[in-house]
Amino acid sequence: MANQINMYRLFDEDLHQALKPNTSVSFFYINEHEKLQTLHQKIDHDHKLLLYNDEDSWDYFEHGFGLFGELTFQQPYALFAPDGLANEDAEIGVALQWTSRQSSQRGVVPLANITASSARDFIVPIHYYFSKDKLFGEILLEIVFYLSKSSEQPSRGQASLAGTILGGLKTWPIILDGAGSSFPVVIVNEPDKPLWYVEFQYTEPLIEPFDKEYITICTNKAHPAFSQLQRPETKLAKALKVEFLAGAMQLIFENIMACSDWHDIQNGMNCEEGSIGEAIHYFYSTSYWDFNSPEKFAASLRKDFQARLEGES
Repeated sequence: MANQINMYRLFDEDLHQALKPNTSVSFFYINEHEKLQTLHQKIDHDHKLLLYNDEDSWDYFEHGFGLFGELTFQQPYALFAPDGLANEDAEIGVALQWTSRQSSQRGVVPLANITASSARDFIVPIHYYFSKDKLFGEILLEIVFYLSKSSEQPSRGQASLAGTILGGLKTWPIILDGAGSSFPVVIVNEPDKPLWYVEFQYTEPLIEPFDKEYITICTNKAHPAFSQLQRPETKLAKALKVEFLAGAMQLIFENIMACSDWHDIQNGMNCEEGSIGEAIHYFYSTSYWDFNSPEKFAASLRKDFQARLEGES
């Protein structure tokens, strides 16, 4: 694909330094009691955000999620300087832009307009909620600038069409599967099923993404032992979590190793970015799991997950 060449000024590092922005944003969800609960953040190996709550029980498909906070621009008039994005009679909008390629959805949420006369320490409030079942897979959130009102006489090198995106300030690439985002874990309510089980819907592991649409690790809140998983401080909860994660991962590996693409996956060949094959190859090549026999594999999985959980406590 050919690189796009913009014929107008975009927000860049020089303007960032002149604008002196500060971003303060948190993530949250609304629980079943209609109360706001904080979602914490951590970074996975692909530098994407994983969201999770204190009990490690948040599930996007059950609750949705939102973000709130504010942007502060110490010198908003810098956007209208001679070397800025627009002339002084124009207006520059600030918006939250979101894209979910796997959901084939995108949107823009206008947040504020900046003018050349905007005061110092200009504050832009942020508050938006993504309802459950709207998206799946990953979502890219980005704070962008756009031309909300064009100048009557735009200068050379400046955008003239209202609505033109003028660049981004901050991005958050988020995986929508909670703290178990390295694993496609969901919570289900199935009274006649076990505490956990795995479902496979994939057909092309080299292409299809490693998410709950194609491989799903189900934890069943209708099971009597489910409440124990919600108490991460107990030894029983940790033991149950080790068992279901290790058991589920062993089932996933055994299933993938039996497919015709295993040779390519094992060697990291022909795996598209974000695919099942890429994820399984990552675990295969970077973990210390013992693949020499099923029993050694099972033991090494449990030892690894036990160490991980003890490290988080």
